[in-house]
Order: sequence, then C-alpha cells, then structure tokens
Amino acid sequence: MISKSQLDIFDDFAQIERLVAKIYFRFSHLFLDRPELRDFWWEMAKEEEQHGAILSACKLMIENYEEDALDPSITAVKAEELKSKLLSYLSRGTPSLSANEAFEIAIEIESSEIDAIYGKLLQLGGPKVAKTMQNLCVPASVQRQKLKFALRQFCTDPGLLKRAEDL
Repeated sequence: MISKSQLDIFDDFAQIERLVAKIYFRFSHLFLDRPELRDFWWEMAKEEEQHGAILSACKLMIENYEEDALDPSITAVKAEELKSKLLSYLSRGTPSLSANEAFEIAIEIESSEIDAIYGKLLQLGGPKVAKTMQNLCVPASVQRQKLKFALRQFCTDPGLLKRAEDL
C-alpha cells in the first residue's frame, strides 16, 4: 500500500502544476493588448490547472491500492526543488516581460522534469486509470506542440525557436 507520505507527493506535484498555471496566467495578463498571445497563455494556464486537479483526483483513486509503489525518484526533495524554481519565476515580477522572455521561461518549464513526473504519477493507478486521467485534459505532448506553434508565430529569437524544436 502507498504510504501517506508517498501520497503527499501527489499534493506537492498538484501544487507545482498550479504554480505553472499561475505563471502562465500572469503571462496572459501581460499581453492583454495582443489577444492571440493573451489567449494562448490563458489556455496553457487552464491546462496546467487541469493537470493539478487530475493529480488530486488520482491521489484519491489510488490511496487504498495495495500493490503500487511510488517511483523512488519522485521525492519531496525533488518537488521542493521544482517549486523553488517556479517561485523564482513568479518573484521576478512581470510588468516589463517581453514575449520572448515569457517564451524562454515556458521552454525552461516545459523542458523540466515536471511532465515526466506527472506521467509517472498517473501510471500508479494502472493503465486504465492513467488512460482515463489523460483523457480528461490536454496531454503534455500536445501542450508542447502548442508552445512550438506559438513560438513560431510570436517569437523573434532564433535561439529560442531552436530550443523549442528540441522540446
């Protein structure tokens, strides 16, 4: 049976997904005068919120499972490390952030371990639970494709465009 402390990891990573959403919501507010860019960031934020809600639901579904164990690489220390990085983005203040700077932060977030850990946590419920949960929201791979498309549309930095292609 998964221990309470292992189940708490779901809460930690749900909070991480919500922090990413908060960053993207802030980006949407930066570009109120550019509706396409504003709407892009708003949609990305909503999808991250969904990921947080799905992790919370998954935790409830598996808390009484007997056989499953958490991947040992998914730890509270790893969660704290990722949270610190996300909080550093939020603490920068964003009133003068350019579109390129917003995309640079998004690339850093989307190329981090967050999506891989999210996928591993969903898998704990078994393939049927994972598939059900994944069908409830936009998969991370689709989000990355949206990010790449938006970068091609709104970004002027060739280095960022190259990094996006490597996602």
